[in-house]
Amino acid sequence: MQKLNLLLMIKRSIFLTYCILVTGSPCSAGGESAREPDFFTLIILPDTQGYADVRHQETQQHWPEIGDQRTCFFMQTEWIKKNRKLLNISMVAHVGDITQTDHDDEWKIADTAFTTIDDHVPYILCSGNHDMGYSLQDRRTSHSRASSFSSFFKPSRFTNNALYDAHFGPEKAVHFREEGKTENYYLYLEEGGMKFLILTLEFKPRDETLAWANKVVEQHPDYRTIVITHAYLSGGKGQRTLADNYPVQGNSGKSIWEKFVNKHKNIFLVLSGHAREDLLTSKGKHGNTVHQVQADYWYWDLPEIKAGSGYLRIMTFQPHKNKIDVQTYSPVTDRFLTRPTSKFSLTYSMQQQAK
Repeated sequence: MQKLNLLLMIKRSIFLTYCILVTGSPCSAGGESAREPDFFTLIILPDTQGYADVRHQETQQHWPEIGDQRTCFFMQTEWIKKNRKLLNISMVAHVGDITQTDHDDEWKIADTAFTTIDDHVPYILCSGNHDMGYSLQDRRTSHSRASSFSSFFKPSRFTNNALYDAHFGPEKAVHFREEGKTENYYLYLEEGGMKFLILTLEFKPRDETLAWANKVVEQHPDYRTIVITHAYLSGGKGQRTLADNYPVQGNSGKSIWEKFVNKHKNIFLVLSGHAREDLLTSKGKHGNTVHQVQADYWYWDLPEIKAGSGYLRIMTFQPHKNKIDVQTYSPVTDRFLTRPTSKFSLTYSMQQQAK
């Protein structure tokens, strides 16, 4: 496997370039710095539905040469675990479509993948249209909000995990909107002297869900807020989603912006999946900049991407530069994507109070 360079800021006063050797054995602790890193990383897992696609095997039907893809899912979380310290990974965020048809066998694959990092890296999950309301009649999803999501990823999986207390402090537990339900919840992150609130919302969040989300953010005015929801941007168009043909009722990306995101000066980032790559930067009603970033690689059919090919997002926060560097990398193919929507930087002030 080839050697790849990944530029990281890891000292408080000087710029160091780390060459990460990404091989079959991901970077070891031997390459870590003894000093406190001056950056932290958020890993984004885009739609993994193709890796868990065992009910109808639509992935294999479309790409018959690639076979069962569950190994891609396992390699992603194994890579995260082994590179946690080197990249100073603070959290992993899945942007939805964890499964293909909400089948127990598919959730078991997801469960196996995340068990790899359960005791090593905190993570937050998002439900997508493929994670709910599957119908045998038309072989489509999102007919309802019925889902096995909370059966395999119970709230107790997070609230009973000492890692979350150790990472966020015992007084800052994971908070769920509904008892026993994992579709809508939030947790905290403290890095670089900054306090973050990370909030995940169901696919096409209902009005009552957005009302809850508004209240949560209002109660945390000094927390820099990241919102995760599955369907928000219209792949490659630089626009928020409008009406769609999914049977389940809820809000489009445009409505989520108008009813929720736009209202809060401390929301600076929205992460989504569902429809390839997209990027949109807007001003909220208070004049604050909101970056909206989307990634989904499942249904791309390019020489370098087939059924996802294991690509994930590496978001490196560099507070001293007021910059977030975004790279797209696959532990499976050992490659970076370099198109403008795959590799870019976001400007974000991290030297001031949350606004």
